[in-house]
Amino acid sequence: MENEQLIQLQVIEQETQQLEQQLQLIEQSLIEMQNLSSSLDELEKTDKKDIFANIGRGIYIPAEIKDKTLSVEVGNKVFVKKSIPETKEIIEDQVQRLGSVREQISNRIEDLRVEVNQLMKSDKSEEKKKGN
Repeated sequence: MENEQLIQLQVIEQETQQLEQQLQLIEQSLIEMQNLSSSLDELEKTDKKDIFANIGRGIYIPAEIKDKTLSVEVGNKVFVKKSIPETKEIIEDQVQRLGSVREQISNRIEDLRVEVNQLMKSDKSEEKKKGN
C-alpha cells in the first residue's frame, strides 16, 4: 500500500472515530430527552404537592409544587414560562433534530466505510498488476 493511501486511511479512521464519538453524545442526549419527557408525563399526572427535585449528579432536594408552570431556558440564560405540554413539544422538536443529525452522521460513517473498501480494493488490484 502506498504512503498516499495509508494517509487517506488514517484520515478516514480519524474522521470515523470523531463521528462515532458525536454519535454517542447524541444517543446520550436522546436518552436524557426521553427520560425528561417521561418525568414530565408523571409530573403532569400526579396530584402530589411534594417531590424530590434533582439538583444534579444524583443529589435531590425536597420541593413543594406550587403550580405546574415550568421555567424553560431558551438560550443565553433567558427563561420563559411554559406549560408541561408546551415543554414536551420543545423536547419532541429537539429529539427530531437530534434524530436527523444522528442519521446524517450515520450516513457519513457508512460513506467512509465504502471509501475504505474502495481503497482496499484498488490496493489489491494494484498488487495484482505488479505481481504479473
